[in-house]
Amino acid sequence: MLQSLTPRGSADVNTGRRERQEAGGFAARLRQVLKTHGSASALAKAIARSEGAVRKWLRGESEPNVTDLRALCQMTQTRIEWLVTGEGPREMPPMSDAGSIVRESPSPYRHPPHGTVDLPLLEAVMTVADEQIGAAGLDLPPAKRSALIAAAYDLARGRNAVDADAIARLVRLAR
Repeated sequence: MLQSLTPRGSADVNTGRRERQEAGGFAARLRQVLKTHGSASALAKAIARSEGAVRKWLRGESEPNVTDLRALCQMTQTRIEWLVTGEGPREMPPMSDAGSIVRESPSPYRHPPHGTVDLPLLEAVMTVADEQIGAAGLDLPPAKRSALIAAAYDLARGRNAVDADAIARLVRLAR
């Protein structure tokens, strides 16, 4: 009789991990978005990614990078915070333009004395993002770094506080 080469219990561990990924988390939220916005192949085409990559995201085998995440959210009018963390409202407010995923300002920030940016909050986001990028050993090109900072700022603005764990998740997506 042949013995399995897989260590006893490792299949159970993988099955448990897959069940957790399917029950909640990014993959489950992405499947919810897809129910209202079409098929995996349509999504892949709309954001210029392979259908295989999108299907891996849906199975929880991988996650999109920051650029793909922003494109996905823009295309489906889904808030990054909700898709990444499950917190906050799912949909962007009506009248959002294609770039509003980064630029939109909730009402508390529309009329500060120095424009639409909360500078201390942005500085705190940049500090935490730089720490997380350094800890991950990444050297991000300016376009990826700015997309990461913009997404992290959007998350922080909604909470009026910096969430280092959420920024760490965004850094992992930036790889």
